[in-house]
Amino acid sequence: MSEHSSKLPEAQPENSGTQPPAPASTETTVSLSKVGPTAYHRNVRECLKLHYADLWDWFADHSRRPEAAEAERVDLLKAAIRLDRDSSAGLYSVVDFVAQQMGLHATFTLYQAQHSVGLNASMFCLPGEGHLVFHGPVLDLLDSEQLAALVAHELAHFELNNLNGGSFEIAEQVLLALATDAAADNPQLRTLRSYRLYTELYCDRRAAEVTGDFSACVSALVKLETGLKQVSVQSYIKQADEVLEAAAAQNTPVESSGTTHPEMYIRAKALQMWTVNPGNVDDLVRPFVEGQWNLQQLDIMRQRLLCEATLEFLNAFLKPKWLRTNIMLGHLARFESTTVSTASTATELMKLWLAECDESIRSYFCYLLLDFVTCDADLEEAPLAAAWLFAENMGLGEEFQKQCAAELKLGKRALEKVFREAADIVLLAEKEFAE
Repeated sequence: MSEHSSKLPEAQPENSGTQPPAPASTETTVSLSKVGPTAYHRNVRECLKLHYADLWDWFADHSRRPEAAEAERVDLLKAAIRLDRDSSAGLYSVVDFVAQQMGLHATFTLYQAQHSVGLNASMFCLPGEGHLVFHGPVLDLLDSEQLAALVAHELAHFELNNLNGGSFEIAEQVLLALATDAAADNPQLRTLRSYRLYTELYCDRRAAEVTGDFSACVSALVKLETGLKQVSVQSYIKQADEVLEAAAAQNTPVESSGTTHPEMYIRAKALQMWTVNPGNVDDLVRPFVEGQWNLQQLDIMRQRLLCEATLEFLNAFLKPKWLRTNIMLGHLARFESTTVSTASTATELMKLWLAECDESIRSYFCYLLLDFVTCDADLEEAPLAAAWLFAENMGLGEEFQKQCAAELKLGKRALEKVFREAADIVLLAEKEFAE
């Protein structure tokens, strides 16, 4: 991570009469940053624009209504104490400085929440203005560098919401509408969750970029989570490493269980990964947020990708002409109707992907093969032999063998005979078809 050339302003004494300059205008502009929205943000946005176009267009037209913004302002005044620029000049100077470093030209107003439970900060984004609320004694706990890191994190929320004409804010609103619909299923909930977790990681990276201070970002995070007055960043990173090493030793993937924020050790480690390898960080942190491919934990995009993979898998299995009977192709057509793309993926790539999937996904593909094994009775035992060879080639042999034993009405000896003679059975089927 490159060091920032500018120095944070010294905090002004309260009621000093020194007032930082007000923002130049209320128009929101956002500078380009080396830290962009994650690949997940971008992919979800494009997926929603393409497949939920009507809902997207509605939120694009209605998300920033003046009456809604005014209602949010009033709600803030009811729930928090507004800090004015005269009595909190030093605090405003930090916010204005960070906003300037980020290229944000907007009106920012600060508040102290009433009846706070815990330590936190939150950003309410309205057209052309951001409202930053501090919860609990945050201002007493953080030093000036840590406060700047916290402010940069929160302003990054505002920045993300205003990037590309507010498209990422619209994306989250669409996801929230999908997730709260009565017909919502796990993919909608899962997508909203992952989107929000990635948002926190994005804001952490942006704060580190703006402040040039990785240690301040991590120590602010730990202080807010624990209330500790002194934090050793080096010690905490070592602690996070121990968690990951223990999981690796047990071959247990580390995945966040958070719904809005990743766990503290994941955020600290993900931020360290970004400082070391920013170009590849999305790939490195993906397991923390999205986890392994699991049939019960698919988000919207993985659900669609699984449909595509299903068709690719079945087309690869049914490539031999003797397997492509009218009955088999008729059954295949039932899968094609739910598939959005038929782009071909190399078999070797699919094998690598299946090796990384959990048992539920691997079992799903084995059951797909079983469907076609029993589909056309005229082909007798030949589809079973072909499916066994295909499963073996795809690294699914063990799972497929178990499912055949459990699901097919064949004795153990008969099944073993088919597997043993599979190559010869398939060769005979091919010759009979050629004749």
